[in-house]
Amino acid sequence: MPFVQLRGKKIAYAVNPEAYDASSLALVFVHGSGGDREDWRDQLSGLSETATALAIELPGHGKSDGPGESSVAAYAAWVADFVEALGLSRVMLVGCSLGSAITQWIALIGKPWLQAIGLVGAGARLRVHPSFLEGLKKEDGAAALSLLADFCLSPHTGEPLRSFIDQKMRAVSADIVYGDLKACDEFDVMDRLKKITVPTWIIVGQDDRLTPPKYAQFLHKEIRDSWLHVVGQAGHLISLEAPETFNNLLKEFIQQRLQ
Repeated sequence: MPFVQLRGKKIAYAVNPEAYDASSLALVFVHGSGGDREDWRDQLSGLSETATALAIELPGHGKSDGPGESSVAAYAAWVADFVEALGLSRVMLVGCSLGSAITQWIALIGKPWLQAIGLVGAGARLRVHPSFLEGLKKEDGAAALSLLADFCLSPHTGEPLRSFIDQKMRAVSADIVYGDLKACDEFDVMDRLKKITVPTWIIVGQDDRLTPPKYAQFLHKEIRDSWLHVVGQAGHLISLEAPETFNNLLKEFIQQRLQ
């Protein structure tokens, strides 16, 4: 796995293909709370012929050095530094949940390399139920992490993905997830969305219990240049639950808007 050195930390990422032209279109995927590059495994393998596919692991996640952060602005600065350290000049940021907040934040700041954004399981405000935050502070937080894993998936999603997500969430530090969810809980750009001017691709699972479709519909209404897809029998982790549909819709967006 490659690393890039940023501010004294090793930040891990996955990339496909490994040899790429930094001036060509790059899809930079940003995971959600407690996530890592594995959240985008099907996009890394399935979209590399469409664009360079990269998945950053935020500080404290996966193989990246810690600690994590507790604000969207702080995480957004790491993602922007990552893109600029790699010299990427044409980027579509695609973020899920916390990653979608980071993506919106960067779009509102504005970067010359940002060509478009993708919002997955997203909201302009991401309030977190207090029980999740309280549960993460109890002992090792295992029960809250397992509950969060269950909430991430559609009732239609079965094995082996359900066990994979449960085991992955249980292995994450409760403190890291607490910081991630605190960042989500404080995020609110509802009155700023009209300032996003880059083409925006929005996708949500019909069964998403963490960021239900009404959140995506509000984003679509407020962001002028946006496309919305609601996918049945999928939940919050739609990139893993319905990867073929996800990839095909993203390819179509890229062909229409970025090629």
